[in-house]
Amino acid sequence: MLTKRLPLAVLVLTGALALRNLVGMANFALHRALEGDFAVYYIFARVGIAHGWGSLYDYAAMRQEWLALGSLFLYPALYPPPLAWFVAPFAALPFAMGYALWNVLLAASLLVTWWLTVPPSSRLVRLGHLAFAIALPSVGFGLLLGQVVIVVAAAVSICWWLLQHQRPLAAGLVLSLIALKPQLALIVPVALLVAGQWRAFLGWAAGSLVMLGAALATIGISGLETYAILLAASSHYLGAMMVYPQLTLPGLLGTGSAAALVQGLVIALTLGLVWRRRGAGLEFPVAAGLCASLLIASFLHPQDVAVLLPAGWLWLRTVPRGAERVLGLTGFVASLLLTTPLPLVLVFAGWVAGEAKPAYGTAAGVLVKT
Repeated sequence: MLTKRLPLAVLVLTGALALRNLVGMANFALHRALEGDFAVYYIFARVGIAHGWGSLYDYAAMRQEWLALGSLFLYPALYPPPLAWFVAPFAALPFAMGYALWNVLLAASLLVTWWLTVPPSSRLVRLGHLAFAIALPSVGFGLLLGQVVIVVAAAVSICWWLLQHQRPLAAGLVLSLIALKPQLALIVPVALLVAGQWRAFLGWAAGSLVMLGAALATIGISGLETYAILLAASSHYLGAMMVYPQLTLPGLLGTGSAAALVQGLVIALTLGLVWRRRGAGLEFPVAAGLCASLLIASFLHPQDVAVLLPAGWLWLRTVPRGAERVLGLTGFVASLLLTTPLPLVLVFAGWVAGEAKPAYGTAAGVLVKT
């Protein structure tokens, strides 16, 4: 009886917290929409539409578009060109309409991520996972601000699903959408390559090269250099860039050789673990790639850890046991609750412990039945 009531109790509790977050999102959308991240994306794309794509990082053009929107805020755009192109259809509409459709896209992206990657279980437990996700501060804040991280999480989830259905090239092309915010999933394509998914890697590389070529044709090398300068400066100008290097592992160590060494070690450990488990399914390389990407990122916003939702759900599909399960659950939940990837160190510790005494399984027989 207790085993039947516990999932219901968890659903009720997380559902109440999720409802509170949804009310907060609605209130923000009605009264403070111009303070959200979508407004910055909107202006970024409007600069390209109204002033030419070569002006994406033109401060004067940004200021003009912010004033035209009637906002007193002026946030610098620290985004790659593909984000402007992706948002352009929304930015071609009046702000209110574009904002409404963007929120529909984010809601659909969250539902797709949940539906595809959540571990197989009863309907009640699956709904509990969804309520828990919306109740999380990282996810709730990301939805409230209109953060593209939700779209990136969905792209990674769809990539995994396509791989499960033997469509590696299509999976790789979808994965190239991580270019919208590349630091969130940069290691995933490499992890898939190490896991033997070279066709998916080629699909990702092809899609990424097309976007790079489009960027060179529209903003030129000088525009890319401007973006690189802004990106490099982000860790030094917290107030201006609105980013938080203290949330990351390299940020704690500064920008010198110590940070580079740690980043290299994280990548090497991740790829080594992926190679060791390359025969245990495709869930682990995707999950490990997401975790490594966040740990080595030079800067993150608190809501960016929402991309760990598919990582955690895919990892649970590997049926971890023992120390790996305990450390992994602790690390994932702590990262999502505290909105920092630093507790992912515990996840990696669990994976290393699992290698010392193999304690992971696979749900290979049911993976395609999502």
